[in-house]
Amino acid sequence: MRFVAHTVIVFICLVITSSIHAGQVLTLDDCIELALKNRLSIIRARGSESVASANKRAALGAFLPRIDASYSSSETKSRNIKSDVEITHSFLRVDSIEAIDNAGDTVMVPIVRREVTGSQIHEVNLPDQDRNSKSLAFSAQMSLFNLPNWFNYFGARSDHAKARLDVLGSEQDLILSVKSSYYLHLAAAEKVAVDSQAVVRSEEQLKLIQSKYDLGSASVSDVLKQKVQFGNDKLAFLSTQNAVSTTRATLAYVVGIDPSSDVDFSSDYIVREYEGTLKDALEFGKKHKPSLLAMSESINASKQALRSSKAAYLPSLTGFASLSFSDATRGDTVTFGFSERSTRVGFSLNWNIFDGFNRERSLTNAKVNLNNARAALADERNRVASKIKTAYLDIQRLKEQQEVAGENIEAAMEDLRITQEKYNLGAATILDLLDAQVSLKRAQVAGIRADFDLNIKVAELENAMGKM
Repeated sequence: MRFVAHTVIVFICLVITSSIHAGQVLTLDDCIELALKNRLSIIRARGSESVASANKRAALGAFLPRIDASYSSSETKSRNIKSDVEITHSFLRVDSIEAIDNAGDTVMVPIVRREVTGSQIHEVNLPDQDRNSKSLAFSAQMSLFNLPNWFNYFGARSDHAKARLDVLGSEQDLILSVKSSYYLHLAAAEKVAVDSQAVVRSEEQLKLIQSKYDLGSASVSDVLKQKVQFGNDKLAFLSTQNAVSTTRATLAYVVGIDPSSDVDFSSDYIVREYEGTLKDALEFGKKHKPSLLAMSESINASKQALRSSKAAYLPSLTGFASLSFSDATRGDTVTFGFSERSTRVGFSLNWNIFDGFNRERSLTNAKVNLNNARAALADERNRVASKIKTAYLDIQRLKEQQEVAGENIEAAMEDLRITQEKYNLGAATILDLLDAQVSLKRAQVAGIRADFDLNIKVAELENAMGKM
């Protein structure tokens, strides 16, 4: 029996020692700050915002000219090895024929004929050929009229705004998760003190009843019942210790640190309250809840996509210009060369008359996406209102429960004191004493739960309203 009491004292000393020698003690604000830096959900949300920002910048780039530059240089060396040329031998032969001119006189007309006598293959040496060329070109083109580009840019802006709101919503959800885990850990830690007191109280009762049994004023049944209660209190104490370790590991994971690291958490906290009305909470949530604002931006982006799909039926106008320089030499580099500069300016008008119903498909998809976005906003608005109302009503209930819990603790402590005196005088049974002990423990645990449950519900209400 003394061993258990010593065990409780040693445990409390170990807790104090570990707190002193721990590498770091984290407060609730520290936990929130670490979580916002380490958790995967926040990193992903911020990455999505970066992608949305790049998409918006690319949509803006559609209005700017596209500029290209190119440069090329080449050198060709041609070395003759052997060239065969066929040479044909021939001579000219002149003959005369009679013909009548315009005056009716007979004249002789000469006719030249070529007579081929044969051909021979001769080997000749041709000169080497060296060719060098260089060219530099610049070109630019710019969309002068393309209505879908405007709608795509406005849609990209809405997507970027939605991504920023998604980051804010992810941060608020993570803060709620950190607060809930933090308060659950502190509740388990405070329950350790209650259970340890119950173990010490049960042990002292067992000693008292055992001494009364030795004096003959208590029965064996009283001793056995108290031993059972003592054993149950020890088991509850061990379970609470395990709960502290479990909730601590869960909190460390939520914060984004190694659960096995040498980090402890501060036990300081304040009991939170919400003083506003339900109407105030609902109005604030409609204006500030990130998920609602993000879905409004999603609707705007869907509207711009629909307008862009409709504008695809219109023609587009593009202007272009180019400037190129070239310089080259051919054959004998000393005797032959050339250079050239050319410019080109113009515009093109494009009008897609028929593209195999692709525009119709895009238009249908845009209409469906817009309807889905509107339905999602209505559903999210109802969900947020439901969460706000539920959390608000729970807070009102927990406030009353908190007051009742304090009164129950005082009543249970007084009831245990009176029952203890009655039992010592023989006016109460061991069952009455055990009931009083259990009632006190339950009242103390209920008081702890009321405080931390209230803090969690206030955090849930603030999250539903869109408050950090």
